[in-house]
Amino acid sequence: MSTITIPVPDDLSRQLEPYREQLDTLLRIGLREIKMGTSLALFKEGNISLWKAARLAGVSLREMTQYAIAQGVRAVADEETMREEV
Repeated sequence: MSTITIPVPDDLSRQLEPYREQLDTLLRIGLREIKMGTSLALFKEGNISLWKAARLAGVSLREMTQYAIAQGVRAVADEETMREEV
């Protein structure tokens, strides 16, 4: 296991204090959200298919579809996604 040291603003440090023993979980959740958000943005811009967005984020197509819908994005499987799924 490696150790990373990052400067954190005082107010954020205070908010993190109760979760000190769970920081690895907090980072995993945050990283997952960043990956999904970034991948969804690429999908919305038309740069990648929804299937590729899911793969990039490391989640299933179903999970990415649900995330897209929750973010107000109409997640329609395009022809490329359908071919990739088959």
